[in-house]
Amino acid sequence: AIPTNKPMVRIDLPDSIYRTEKGKFQAIVREVKKRHKNGQPLLVGTISIEKNEYLSALLRREGIPHEILNAKNHEREAQIIAQAGHKSAVTIATNMAGRGIDIVLGGHPTSFKSKEEWGKAHREVTKLGGLFIIGSERHESRRIDDQLRGRAGRQGDPGSSQFFVSLEDKLMRVFAPEKIKRMMLLLKIPEDMPIENKMISRAIENAQGKVEGFNFDIRKHLLEYDDVVNKQRKKIYDWRKKILLQETDPSLEYLRLSQELIQEITNFHCQGPADKWNLEEIAETTNSFFNLTKDLHSELMEYSEKDLIQKYIFSLIEAKFKQKVIDAKEELKNIFLSVIDYFWMEHLEEMDYLKESVRLRAYGQKDPLVEYRHEGQTMFKKLLQEIRNSIVKTTTNYVDQKL
Repeated sequence: AIPTNKPMVRIDLPDSIYRTEKGKFQAIVREVKKRHKNGQPLLVGTISIEKNEYLSALLRREGIPHEILNAKNHEREAQIIAQAGHKSAVTIATNMAGRGIDIVLGGHPTSFKSKEEWGKAHREVTKLGGLFIIGSERHESRRIDDQLRGRAGRQGDPGSSQFFVSLEDKLMRVFAPEKIKRMMLLLKIPEDMPIENKMISRAIENAQGKVEGFNFDIRKHLLEYDDVVNKQRKKIYDWRKKILLQETDPSLEYLRLSQELIQEITNFHCQGPADKWNLEEIAETTNSFFNLTKDLHSELMEYSEKDLIQKYIFSLIEAKFKQKVIDAKEELKNIFLSVIDYFWMEHLEEMDYLKESVRLRAYGQKDPLVEYRHEGQTMFKKLLQEIRNSIVKTTTNYVDQKL
């Protein structure tokens, strides 16, 4: 292994193990509250946006100010990371392992008036023990756990880390021996009280070892796994190239994506007989993207055919935005490229995570490669929707404010 530039002084604490997931999250909140009160910055890693938002709700209930870092607020990523090392900062991040950004103790130097002011803040946070990392669940791969831990104690700075684990976590549900589950029921340990038991700690290590044992199978089929992503990459890169070289007019592409979005919204809410259609929701969702007219709901009530509703809404979009987007083609090109690049990078991280997690399916007699192809295709469809929605909303906001 390549030695670190400066001696590593991070302290990795033993796992804190709980009977239930609810008890585990209660314990995480207590730990965050205690360290936040002392002024130590914390980074809490979660494995999904759902768990990210659940923990955020618990912290809000306790009145603990914090930042959330996930795919939903990517535009503030650099700002959140810059503040994550400040005294008392609490940051909850999803898939932090893949983000190649250092968290600077005391905060990023550019957020201070002078080097001396930053130095003082840096020394203060260093004395408090540096960044404290909490892993809210063990990943199937020890490598990804180690990457999360590695956010603390960088460049010779102090730092510490600890994983909080419950027997209801996915890894333990799949792999924990039945005797451990039976023992937990017999001991009747309160759900938010940590369990100190070598057998359970070994079970976690063994579970990760079993998952990593599938690495050979993954490597054996590596080209087939790569082929799934390569087909997706070709579609994204072809689209990106057409925008970059202006083979596709970005103003026409905006209108095409807007029309596609309106069709999706109306198809979803216009199912069954016309008197059951949710026109109010169509109007509300449409206005959240295009801010067309306050009277849209009542205007849509004039129509009893789905095609006519779609045509009417699109006519309003064209009337409001067509000339504006034609006048802002260069800005639109930059918006397209920026949004495509961001979501594609997020998607690649998620596909890596999927490749790791499908190995668990082999225990259910499922073919990991088939599962990867199927879920990868579903995720790619979702990616295209996210790109489209973000382009439409970002473009609409831009031309509304600037033109």
